[in-house]
Amino acid sequence: MRPGAKFLASLFEVAHVEFQVYDLSNHKLVFSSGLARQLLGYSEDEYFKLSVDFYQSIIHPDDVKKVLETIEKFIHAKNNEVIELTARARRSDGYYIWINSRQMILERNSSTHVFTIIREVEDVTKLIELQQELEERVRQLKVVSFKNSHLLRSPVASIIGLVNLIEEQGIAGEHNKRVLHFLKETITKLDDVIHEINDDAKLN
Repeated sequence: MRPGAKFLASLFEVAHVEFQVYDLSNHKLVFSSGLARQLLGYSEDEYFKLSVDFYQSIIHPDDVKKVLETIEKFIHAKNNEVIELTARARRSDGYYIWINSRQMILERNSSTHVFTIIREVEDVTKLIELQQELEERVRQLKVVSFKNSHLLRSPVASIIGLVNLIEEQGIAGEHNKRVLHFLKETITKLDDVIHEINDDAKLN
């Protein structure tokens, strides 16, 4: 590798930037500065072979449609238009990682459909997993909030109503009055806790 080319390759790697030349007519990679293949752990020969049909062999099946839609955007993209894609790609060890890329066409040959692409590439697997975990926690909080509001709040409200009704009708005996007072105090505290849980769920 020439000194200048080696310097550019190092610069691309440090900056998370990759240059690619892709032949859309023949669906194959013509040139790659190497960042993406290094991220995925493939040799240069393996990566070029896998580039056929827009990397469909290593793109997660659920993300293939998204990748093809991105290619279509490239074909009709304006100069300097940035196109973003987040998709899962299979590493050489068989494990899928989430890759985010922000890319734009640097040069195009309309007659041959050969596109020179500059692309910023980053492994965002940990970020996506954190986002999914947060979404699951929010879902769990919504379930708790629903149960708290509908399954617990309703019978508590009914008990409060009954206690108030008994109190209005009058009750004989000091012992019974003490029991009713204790019941009313306990159910009121429980009702306050339910309201606090609901308020916390709304704030979060």
